[in-house]
Amino acid sequence: MNILKNIKEKLSGKISEAGFEGANIVLYTENEKFFKEGEREVKKIVDEIKKRIELRADSKILMSQEKTEAEIKKIVPVDAEITNIIFDSHRSIVLVEAKKPGLVIGKQGSILDEIKKTTLWTAQVQRSPA
Repeated sequence: MNILKNIKEKLSGKISEAGFEGANIVLYTENEKFFKEGEREVKKIVDEIKKRIELRADSKILMSQEKTEAEIKKIVPVDAEITNIIFDSHRSIVLVEAKKPGLVIGKQGSILDEIKKTTLWTAQVQRSPA
């Protein structure tokens, strides 16, 4: 547990919660600016401790599920054929099922990044079952 304490000290005031999820370390933040721009700071810590770290938005700052669904449908091209949007609010993750997952991801993850910046939910993509 020393690792988590160390990370919390380095990112003091920016992290509301830290914990292990399998082998990964998951950090939750209520600071919207840090969530959008804190990647460099997190990468420094990853280099130091040699563990994967995932930064997630605390549920207090997430966009509502209804608004998020509308935003995702605005951002993702219609050609992607979204079949389902599932929310995992405990982990701040939204799962987007689509017939063409590549179109949901976008070039170099650009559409996923846009979803994350707009809604603060971390989007994951899955191909729709046949």
